[in-house]
Amino acid sequence: MILKNGATVHAKAPGKVLLMGGYAVLEKPNLGFVITVDANAHAYITQREDYTVVLDSKQFGHAEGKVDKKTGRIEIDRCPKELVMLKTALELAMMYAVSLGAEVNGFNITTACDPAFSYAPKGSRAINKSGLGSSAAITVAAIGGVLTCLGMSVKKDDVLHKLSQAAHSIATGKVGSGFDIAAAVYGSVLYSRYSPEILESFPKDYTPEDVAALVKRKWDYEIRKVEIPRGFSLCFANILGGSTSTTEFVKRVREMKVNKPQKYAEITSVINSSTLKAIGALKKMQDDAEGNATDANIARFREAFNTGRLATKELGTLAGVEIEADHFGELIDVSMDNGALVAKLPGAGGKDAIAALCRTEDDRKRLVDFWKGTGELQPMDINQEEGGYSYNIEN
Repeated sequence: MILKNGATVHAKAPGKVLLMGGYAVLEKPNLGFVITVDANAHAYITQREDYTVVLDSKQFGHAEGKVDKKTGRIEIDRCPKELVMLKTALELAMMYAVSLGAEVNGFNITTACDPAFSYAPKGSRAINKSGLGSSAAITVAAIGGVLTCLGMSVKKDDVLHKLSQAAHSIATGKVGSGFDIAAAVYGSVLYSRYSPEILESFPKDYTPEDVAALVKRKWDYEIRKVEIPRGFSLCFANILGGSTSTTEFVKRVREMKVNKPQKYAEITSVINSSTLKAIGALKKMQDDAEGNATDANIARFREAFNTGRLATKELGTLAGVEIEADHFGELIDVSMDNGALVAKLPGAGGKDAIAALCRTEDDRKRLVDFWKGTGELQPMDINQEEGGYSYNIEN
């Protein structure tokens, strides 16, 4: 073990914004472009000399239990449902360590998220999520921190990524594509999901050997680094008084896939081809001499981005969910007259947030002022940041 004398591993993983490929990314090999931001989830882990496990989350509450030194399984009597994801993440990390012959003890873990992950509308006591992916980021930070405590590499065989995908999938009922986990591990990426069968075939009563085999197995996801051209900036705002159930939206879109398979395939194909065209334009902008984006490539990017956005809106209309309500479509159009190069309701859409890319800082300031003036948006002080999982040791 690498920790001595009460030292603490401080692990962190970033929040994300899915800018392109929403819903289409659920289907392999379609792509999603997700960027990470300078807001992080944190996990602070200190080892214990006994086998007690203490979970303390500022988001989800408190629980205590025991870790089995032979299997790494964590037992918590009546674990609160809000802590099931964290418990699952920690258990998979411990079981993987046991499978490699590591000696495991108990530990104290405290998790917290930066303020940008949630907000309180003015005059309200309610706390709303910002849609930056707190559960994925906490999962990655927790697993990475525990493995680091045990002196294990999180990079070899993509250990951190695979364990985090498994934990998040098990705890959420295997709903999503995993783009949020990939971003929390690697930073801003172009992502194509793994085949669902990889985790669907994972045993319900898994053992350390099962966990080790899952990590050793070759997964078929695709992850590529893509950078936003120099000078571009992210602008992000929460929709006041709004909220969206991603799980419910995905469920309704899945039902539409069953009921109208040909139309579903046509629309997701348009979304994916638009993502590819937009990414191609971004790369050309990035490769332009001295990083200057040409008007032609900017126009290609904007056209492809908006084609994908409107196709996603059509998908919602056919599924009976407002991925982009007409009102917000009008707001997006006006935003593009007030500083935004492109704008959309990111991720699952609905009423969570709005995101935009701006070409200059002056454009960004103009857009923020416009959003503030609408009375229905609360701009957040976050910026794009390329990095993924990281840690340091605090004595």
